[in-house]
Amino acid sequence: MHSFQYGFEENQMYQFLQYNFESVQRYMKVSIITASYNAEQTIEQTIKSVLNQSYKDIEYIIIDGASTDLTCQIISKYQPYIRTIISEKDEGLYYAMNKGIGCATGELIGILNSDDIYTENAVSKVVEYYQKTDADVVYGNAMWFEQGKEIGTYRCGDIEDLWYRMAIPHPATFVKAEVYKKYGGFLTKYSIAADYELMLRLYSNHLKFGHLEEVITYFRIGGKSYQNKKRSIEDSKEIALAYISQCNHKDYYRKKIYDKYYEGYLDYFLENDRSLIEKVIYNLLSSHSLKKIVIFGTGKWGQRMGGILQDNIMIERFIDNDKSKQHQYVCRIEIESPDFLKNYSGGVLIAVSQYGDKIMEQVRNMNSNLYILTLSDIGKVAMQENEKRQIRNK
Repeated sequence: MHSFQYGFEENQMYQFLQYNFESVQRYMKVSIITASYNAEQTIEQTIKSVLNQSYKDIEYIIIDGASTDLTCQIISKYQPYIRTIISEKDEGLYYAMNKGIGCATGELIGILNSDDIYTENAVSKVVEYYQKTDADVVYGNAMWFEQGKEIGTYRCGDIEDLWYRMAIPHPATFVKAEVYKKYGGFLTKYSIAADYELMLRLYSNHLKFGHLEEVITYFRIGGKSYQNKKRSIEDSKEIALAYISQCNHKDYYRKKIYDKYYEGYLDYFLENDRSLIEKVIYNLLSSHSLKKIVIFGTGKWGQRMGGILQDNIMIERFIDNDKSKQHQYVCRIEIESPDFLKNYSGGVLIAVSQYGDKIMEQVRNMNSNLYILTLSDIGKVAMQENEKRQIRNK
């Protein structure tokens, strides 16, 4: 992992920026936009990660929403090295991003949040890839981090996944300036998921997306959509359904939209009402006279579900297709090959974020008598139970 500590001496920074500004006519200019508001704890790392880029022709733009903490003072330290700084009250994050796009003069535009950071050679890698492919949108990989430690990779998946989820990490995405001019910026009515709406709008208009298979951005757990999860879930469903008519496989992706929607609520309830999820799974198994379950999947979802179920529901085994994981342990329970299911009778919870349909087909082909549960099944029932509870409490 690249260090988050950037040690610019003032004379080094002057020489860097002098070369940077002199090289505008020699290289393709890239505009980087950071929107900030009360980001005193993180924005200096963000700024330094941009100023330390090995690529020399960067136009850096910071749009601040009239912060009331020390954000503006921190930004002012770097004023000689930032092309545009605006600090004034605005109506939110995406208004600020649109303002930044309006100021940008680069051929390619990247947007880096005030709590995220680029890897040292991120922009160079993006420009090289862009010039080779001439993609309208270039996106790289991203890594979640917290307190300076990597805690997981953002799963990009197939670009067609945009029909039902944000399949690319926005802080690792660069868009041609001419694309913004033709198709517009962010729809500010979506205060949480406007980045998803923009990417889906561009994808549905058949623009060329290019995937750079390298980590170019680290972003923190706890961003705006994470903090406003329910609104994000609802907005994402609304956006996906608004574009689904332009998809060639409407029925398939409409189901995926709702699966993702219910999975999102399962995630929300796991954080805010864990006992509800325990009760829902127990009742679903009891309705089929089952008292034990196998969890297919040992990643994030498998571990989360195992953690909440092992005290109250008998977890027979974990299952994983990855042979390197088999006969190891998750939640002190052994991981088996899928062959274990051939002679198993009971419930199977498919706890994966991707390829759930393929795994369900695999399980059914191995043993048609199994009771299969998915994350979206649990999320849907949990939503219904929560709604009933709210009605009772009125």
